Amino acid sequence: MPKYIALQLLICTLLITTVAQAQYSVNGYISQTKSAEKLVGAYVVAPYFKKGTSTNNYGYFSLSLPKDTATLIISYVGHNPIQLFWQASSTDSALNIVLGKVITNDAVTVIGNKIQKNVESAQMSKVSIPIEQIKAMPKFLGEADVLKSLQMLPGVSGGTEGTSGVVVRGGTPDQNLILLDGTPIYNASHLFGIFSTFNADAVKNVDLYKGGFPARYGGRLSSVIDIILKDGDKSSLHGEGGIGLLASKLQLEGPIKKNKSSFLLSARRSYLDILAQPFLKATKDETGIDKLFAYFYDFNAKLNFDLTKKDKLFVSFYSGDDMLKLKVKDVAPNETFKFGTQVGWGNLIGTVRWNHIINKKLFANTTVNYTRYRFLTKVSEENISPTYNENFGAKYISGIYDVGAKVDFDYRPTYKHSIKYGVGIIAHTFTPGATSFKLTSSTDPPIDTAFNNKRQQSIEPSAYIEDDIIVSDKLKLNTGLHIGGFKAQTKYYPNIQPRISGRYMLTDRASIKATYTRMYQYIHLLSNNNTTLPTDLWVPSTDNIKPMLSDQVALGFAKNINNKYEFTAEAYYKNMIGVVEYKDGASFLNSSTDNWDKKVSQGNGKSYGVELLIQKTSGRTTGWVGYTLGYSNRTFNEINNGKTFAYKYDRRHDFEITVIHKISKRWECSANFVWQSPLPFTLPTGQFAGMDDTSPYQSNGFNSNNTYDIYSSRNAFRLLAYHRLDAGFTYRKQKKRYEKSWNFSFYNAYNRNNPFFYDLDRYNAATGKAQLNGYPILPLLPSISYGFKF
Repeated sequence: MPKYIALQLLICTLLITTVAQAQYSVNGYISQTKSAEKLVGAYVVAPYFKKGTSTNNYGYFSLSLPKDTATLIISYVGHNPIQLFWQASSTDSALNIVLGKVITNDAVTVIGNKIQKNVESAQMSKVSIPIEQIKAMPKFLGEADVLKSLQMLPGVSGGTEGTSGVVVRGGTPDQNLILLDGTPIYNASHLFGIFSTFNADAVKNVDLYKGGFPARYGGRLSSVIDIILKDGDKSSLHGEGGIGLLASKLQLEGPIKKNKSSFLLSARRSYLDILAQPFLKATKDETGIDKLFAYFYDFNAKLNFDLTKKDKLFVSFYSGDDMLKLKVKDVAPNETFKFGTQVGWGNLIGTVRWNHIINKKLFANTTVNYTRYRFLTKVSEENISPTYNENFGAKYISGIYDVGAKVDFDYRPTYKHSIKYGVGIIAHTFTPGATSFKLTSSTDPPIDTAFNNKRQQSIEPSAYIEDDIIVSDKLKLNTGLHIGGFKAQTKYYPNIQPRISGRYMLTDRASIKATYTRMYQYIHLLSNNNTTLPTDLWVPSTDNIKPMLSDQVALGFAKNINNKYEFTAEAYYKNMIGVVEYKDGASFLNSSTDNWDKKVSQGNGKSYGVELLIQKTSGRTTGWVGYTLGYSNRTFNEINNGKTFAYKYDRRHDFEITVIHKISKRWECSANFVWQSPLPFTLPTGQFAGMDDTSPYQSNGFNSNNTYDIYSSRNAFRLLAYHRLDAGFTYRKQKKRYEKSWNFSFYNAYNRNNPFFYDLDRYNAATGKAQLNGYPILPLLPSISYGFKF
């Protein structure tokens, strides 16, 4: 690996030293008025020179100009734009630009003639949803959800009904790199996937990359979801919170030292167990529920320090857990049986980041982080009598522990080049799954056994360089190279991942784009389910299982219509090599007692399709309409007789509408509608009867006592189409010292029965044939929640 890192650094050095230097440069930070929160993706434009740039993830920008004076226009979505006159000085002091109050009318479109990020950027397959728009969408049981909002975009869908899992362009949930303040998070779900782990009140910015991945990202095949938390208000103490049907939350932020440092604390907890316990708990001598704990919580903390004019320090922390614990007792004469089950999983994340302005053109960010994900399942059984006691327990544990460090540089030598480069390393510790059994009794010797209690430690180094190049007024390119590697057991897997995207302006309001991206992924999620449940196993590449590889190409068209509407059309093709699937009959249960890499097969996958999106970005009514035509298939030598089959996330058609309308200053309404074509499903086409049957084969009765299923092909059938309408209304009222709001939402407003899982009734008495039954779990769900800000 050192030779690859050396090559990357050499390329960086040559590129930086050969790029022509501009004589004048303006740089600084852009923030909001009230909270001094740094703005991500704010625009800075010098209209006379037709030059511009945007702020990075820390609100910093640098723009090189051919003259020592310029008129600058600064804008950000939903804020009043400002205009200022800049003159070069001999100092390197950064500007601190503050945007005015948030606006809700069409004034922001004044800047539309100057700035059309969607049209002018070389980046494609990227979507940014303002957090205020996410919070304005219909809420599920009173909670705004970041990942559920992303499911309403073309090319993105959920696993199954009600889940917050994200499936992008025919991939799988594990193929999404989810970053929280730059740190990977492995399981971003609460309540078995119904909610995501991200409290929307604490989130500042959300970016989704479906393709055209910049070279600074690596490690996943299908998408990058980059989530940035708020930094905390440096000027005054304030907070917000809410009370819903399922959970409540509270957030506080304010200065540690005014205008120098700040803090942010955000917490959320569900209370289903607290509400249900008094009604479910059985008395001492009664059969029934003995104990019930069913809750989730998440907690975010962030500290922000201005060390000097050129140095900033950020410390982030996240902790979140889910717990389901149930104990049931069966009371009989002179004997009591107690049965218990426990399922728990959670994430712990810590991040320290140091920003340093080296000079007006060079910005550095150093990050050290820690990630821990763990999963625990327990079952227990206790038999108590006057003469005999027996206790049985089984426990299954899996987890991932990461420690990482990286240094990223943002270099703006001229207005024609925006160069990013950096190096990083992650030390992984995997515990793919350990199972233990324990049995004690008053009459027999105790038994205490553990299986597969071993770890794999791996190293993942990386380096990258990318350059956003203005070739001409019409042509812009983003070129990059990501060099990575993964140390498995005894093997090392090095790789080189080229990236290139281009934009060509057809008119001043329309452009065509193209991209090619190569990505590698070193970890795998083993799942038998259509959803990302915590029982799924995260496992690393080994000597037997190679990393996954994808090559994706895309062609797109973007157009700005009257500064109110944005239209994009993209066609994509993604080829995946080394995707993993359980062999027939294998699952995480027997994988935990044997080497998991003997239970899986590696094969190839393909996904391709077309995505259409039209957005209304300004005015009292905003929203979008999206459509996806997509195909996704898999081929494994050891599965389905080597024949290609439709993958379980293959949704042929996907149609979405999202509308948000401001009725007045106090009232706002919103609605989502989604229609998706049926998912593929595997069903037996017949059964082979045992020797005691009179007929050796039955094609439709399935009523033999000893029969074996016959399958013609995997995923050869299609389930029901999925469709759903959500609606919400929000009332806000500003008091003297605080703002209050009420939200009324309706999930599945017309009560569509979308099954969560299916069961095959092999012999239906009424019809005499087999019947597939679907079981919905989320009917029409009205909810009410109360929110406040102070």
